[in-house]
Amino acid sequence: MQQSEAMYDVAVVGQGIAGSLLSWFLKQAGMKVLVIDESHMGSSSAVAAGIVNPVTGKSFVPSWNIGLFLPFALKTYREMESNLGISLVKEVNIIRSLYSIKDENTWFARSDDPVVGMYIRDRADVSEFEGKVRPPYSYGETQGTFQVDLALLMENLKIKWLSSGNYLESKFDHNSLEFRDEGFYYQGIKFRKVVFCEGYRAKENKFFPGLGMGPSKGEVLLVKIPGANFRKMYKDQIFIVHQYNDIYWVGSGYQWNAPDDLPTPAIRQKLESQLSAILTIPYEVVGHKAAIRPTMHTRRPIFAEHSEYKGMYLFNGLGTKGTSIGPLAACQISDYLAGVSDFPPLFAALSRIQG
Repeated sequence: MQQSEAMYDVAVVGQGIAGSLLSWFLKQAGMKVLVIDESHMGSSSAVAAGIVNPVTGKSFVPSWNIGLFLPFALKTYREMESNLGISLVKEVNIIRSLYSIKDENTWFARSDDPVVGMYIRDRADVSEFEGKVRPPYSYGETQGTFQVDLALLMENLKIKWLSSGNYLESKFDHNSLEFRDEGFYYQGIKFRKVVFCEGYRAKENKFFPGLGMGPSKGEVLLVKIPGANFRKMYKDQIFIVHQYNDIYWVGSGYQWNAPDDLPTPAIRQKLESQLSAILTIPYEVVGHKAAIRPTMHTRRPIFAEHSEYKGMYLFNGLGTKGTSIGPLAACQISDYLAGVSDFPPLFAALSRIQG
């Protein structure tokens, strides 16, 4: 492809979960899309476990708008699986440790909640963990949960878009972006609209200063646990999530205002200590990764239009709930950019709440 001769409807800068999903829906809407990304190894989407968990927090409350987000997310990822010819989704329950009779009473009291009750099993089945973990006071089991292989999704979307001339593998230079004739020019490439989906690197975006972003660093271990055969996800301070064969994803905590996105020995030691307190069988750490999440101070995603440059937007802040929130948010933004709907309802509602 001669990119200097190309005209695109939309350029999407960044191919994390936000950029990947938005580009997907834009393509589904018939738009000509160019994705620009440097394949940054520290992308939080590539490190995340991709867990969709409808019950959250110490009080076991429903995740924000989960009744709206979860079915749409599952439908979207299943459609992407079919289109790409890969397996992305594991529909598996979460076993959650309860540490006291108070936790247990709260858990079962939540079963009467019209939303939470749909996701709580009457009795937790922990048979696959017996003799392999140190049992807490009690257990709860969440159903209707699933895990998405985000790294595999983004890798296959990149391959698909490279082959069709819809991908530019390069770090975006904001100073090279020009606005003229009701459109944008970037290094000889023309496009009518541009959406920045840069994750925590949006802090460096001169077009959208003062976003209210509070990036948080997360670190995870890849651990080999021979013969564990855990298929359900296990949560006891940290998550233990099966990946493939005997390999498991273990994490993750938060570190605010981290100076970089590199793994740190102290966090590795902490994660190993937590894992050793849970498991009664041997394990081996085979990997240690870190990334910075694009978390907003409001803990809600953001979609913003530039006040001066018509056709310039920012989509960011999906944070830890990006796997569940992302599909519906991206679909609504795509509809808006394609001219088939008004301003995305999800973000219009957020503006009213936050304003």
